[in-house]
Amino acid sequence: MIILLYGEDTYRSQQKLKEIINEYQAKHQNGLNLMHFKEEDLDFSQVREEIEAVSMFNEKKLIILENIFKNKDFQESFFDYIKKNKLKDSQDIIVVLHQASKLAGANFKRQVNMSEEFKLLGGADLVNWIKKELAKNKTTISQEAIKKLVTYVGNDLWQLNNEINKLVSYKANRPINEEDINLLIKAKIDVNIFRTIDALAQKDKKTALKLLHEHLEQGENEMYLLSMFVYQVRTLLKLKDLMDKGTPFYNLAKKAGLHPFVVKKSSEQLRNFGLDQLKKIYRRLLEIDLALKTGRLDGPTALDLFVAEI
Repeated sequence: MIILLYGEDTYRSQQKLKEIINEYQAKHQNGLNLMHFKEEDLDFSQVREEIEAVSMFNEKKLIILENIFKNKDFQESFFDYIKKNKLKDSQDIIVVLHQASKLAGANFKRQVNMSEEFKLLGGADLVNWIKKELAKNKTTISQEAIKKLVTYVGNDLWQLNNEINKLVSYKANRPINEEDINLLIKAKIDVNIFRTIDALAQKDKKTALKLLHEHLEQGENEMYLLSMFVYQVRTLLKLKDLMDKGTPFYNLAKKAGLHPFVVKKSSEQLRNFGLDQLKKIYRRLLEIDLALKTGRLDGPTALDLFVAEI
């Protein structure tokens, strides 16, 4: 049997791989027929030797191969071998191919028994994942806190997992609120988000579009990017209001309920915006957000339209 796990979300694909290994070890506790080949250790002759070796015990073999699609010679030799030896039909040998990236084309799917793609999470899927992870630790989180957590960290599940563990330890089964995020989580707001908004303020649409598409090419979700813009413009409006009311700079973070890092970067950015301009941008972002959620616009088109209309 051949199983393929692949995709950019390496956290969830690794969790699935661990699940397969744990299930195997629960049935075959001596572990002598479990082999794991890392990307740097891929040697076809050695893998073939392990597949063909006669087991001392009457148990299945589990062979894990990491990132074989990055090694063209190994990939070709391996798929020729499994085809000739009908490894897909074997009930005694399980081979798991774990690929930490996207895969182009669908030809590989015909060569395996099962495949599962792990795409980067965004929007409601990301929120639900966070809630499930917290539920495992019998912890809940407010809607405001979860929005801020996603804004600060993004969809990096490795970092989100670390931050969730930190929050759970601190709260000890009590509900997580917005203040806990401000206290414990360091904002991971991409500098390009600030640069993109600065470019918009200066009417430099060429730079703004270039920066936006860099995010998309890196696999970032359109809804996540839009939420970052909504968050940042809302932050600018909140700070502008407080500053106009005479709030001292040292007290802005506390009054606004924001991380000091966000206040520092945003205060610098406010020099480029008037209040009416910020309100216009914010209204347009909300309209585009609704158009995306109702399917009237696709992600890239919505973001391009946002830049073009500012």
